[in-house]
Amino acid sequence: MKLKKKKKKLTENYYRDKETDAYIIPIWLDSYDDVFDDWDPSPFKMRDIEDEFLDFLWDSVEDIPKRDEIIFEFFIPTSLKNAQKEQILVSALKHHFDYMEIRNEKKLQKERLEAMKYFALGIFFFIIAYMGPFKADTLAVRIMEDGLFVGGWVFMWETFSNLFIESREFNEERHIIRRFMKAKVRFVEKGAR
Repeated sequence: MKLKKKKKKLTENYYRDKETDAYIIPIWLDSYDDVFDDWDPSPFKMRDIEDEFLDFLWDSVEDIPKRDEIIFEFFIPTSLKNAQKEQILVSALKHHFDYMEIRNEKKLQKERLEAMKYFALGIFFFIIAYMGPFKADTLAVRIMEDGLFVGGWVFMWETFSNLFIESREFNEERHIIRRFMKAKVRFVEKGAR
């Protein structure tokens, strides 16, 4: 039942390209500036991409099954159609997606490095606890040894969490970013469809 609802949502929100069978994400623009951040005073070709626009693209790409290709189809009023601005927009999107991929890769490397630090600390705590360098057999020493075991397990859990849970999220992000990068972009005059 859930699969049928998802397919219905896909066919309601997106249509398929007749030639490639890729899902088309329709993007209606009043001007080319709609894609860029309103608060960025830079010249047109160097402006940042609007966060809400990126959120829309992200949500749309998440809706579409991973195995399917996507096309970003921009609808622009006929009176504003400008091939040079279209090239600038495509270039800006490409640069932004490249930046997103680099940033994602840095975050993933940071997670892996943290995991290795936690692993080393966990092993260190276990070694100290197992070697039992404490000579006295008092309550305080036992508490300290047990604390070292617990600390070792906590660091091992953090290692597991970073390597297998949090890095999975970064891998999913990377997959979406790569879908952005592979997506075709085309411009259509409003009213042409």
